[in-house]
Amino acid sequence: MKGNNRIGKPFRFLYSMKSGIVILVLIVAACTAGSLILQEQIPAYYEMNYGGAARWIMAFGLDRVFTSWWFLVLTGLLCINLTLCSVVRFGVIWRESGRYNLEDRKQKLARSLEGADEADIVWEYRRRRRAGLWGPWLCHVGMLLLIAGFALGERFGLESYVYGVPGQEKELEGTGYVVRIDDFRIELREDETVEQYTASLTVRETDTGRQVSGMAQVNHPMDAFGMRVYQNSTGWACQVDVYQKETLEESRLLCTGEILTPESAPEVSLVFQKFYPDFAYTEQGAVSVSSRLDNPCAAFTLYYDGKAIASDVVGVGYEIIAEPYRFVFRDPQPYTLIQVLRDPFQWLAGLGGALLLISLFLCFYFRPEEWCSARTGDGREYSWYHSRGTVRIRAEEPIGGNDTIESVDGSPEDGMEKGGTR
Repeated sequence: MKGNNRIGKPFRFLYSMKSGIVILVLIVAACTAGSLILQEQIPAYYEMNYGGAARWIMAFGLDRVFTSWWFLVLTGLLCINLTLCSVVRFGVIWRESGRYNLEDRKQKLARSLEGADEADIVWEYRRRRRAGLWGPWLCHVGMLLLIAGFALGERFGLESYVYGVPGQEKELEGTGYVVRIDDFRIELREDETVEQYTASLTVRETDTGRQVSGMAQVNHPMDAFGMRVYQNSTGWACQVDVYQKETLEESRLLCTGEILTPESAPEVSLVFQKFYPDFAYTEQGAVSVSSRLDNPCAAFTLYYDGKAIASDVVGVGYEIIAEPYRFVFRDPQPYTLIQVLRDPFQWLAGLGGALLLISLFLCFYFRPEEWCSARTGDGREYSWYHSRGTVRIRAEEPIGGNDTIESVDGSPEDGMEKGGTR
């Protein structure tokens, strides 16, 4: 028996409410840290922004909280706790929801009725909202399904980004699909603020040649082969020509943030930092005063052997000279950033969320109630009331009596399941 008790204690601890609360508090603390600290950055970023604390951030994995081993362990422990609790509690709730009736509850008033003639006692039993007993259990199951849906979606789902300008075709790496950008439009309001981005796309399956065409807008994705294709954002691109003396060596479309390294000069790199459609220099620094291409300029940084040798803003059509090379920006145009998502387990997370909402309704607005009463031949009435967390025993004298054994506010509401006997 002692051996079984030693085994039972750790088992009970795994599914106890105390351990579940402790695990949840630790997970919330970890998520808070992961929200406050920018994730998945290079070590230099943390050293620059956090000083001496950077080594502790990286040592404890706070720079990658949601993929760290200890966060996965906490999530696993929470799943074990919820699973065991759900399994253990299922049988208890099943019996609780169906077994009680008047005969089971008569004993609650047995002491109060000592000495009374059983033949003269009138019994009444009411019960309602039995479904409310399942609220906490459904909450556990809903949380499990949510965690499982997100975990499986992360493991087997797809999240990919491609960007480009009309006419370009980009491969969705590792999927067997390619996305062609047929057209891209930016609709502006009268005040030149953006009203809508619209990308006309074609998604093609490389193995079969099947393809789906459609439009993707902000908040209006396109569906193709079980994937959702979103218009995510936009930016500017320029054609950059590379000359060696007077010879055009190559020409490449460069989007902001991209790097161009000439094939014949790997030691030279040009970084396209930013684009200004209508460049102006103010007290606040370099800005674009409008979205029109009235004074287009490009900000760049030029590197030689990994060291920055020049950083400036140059007008479109002007030369950047790094002997014997010359770089020229031309033909600016907006590019579109496309996000492609596929989550085969989204339904599972949705089901978990729905069960959580139902469980909250059952817990807070569907509290189960029971009421058992007994009236003796001399007019005394005794009642027992039970709801979640509340038990009331009440005894009343007949009208005209002077003493009340115990009186507690609260009587059962109408609508309970009723049953009476004498």
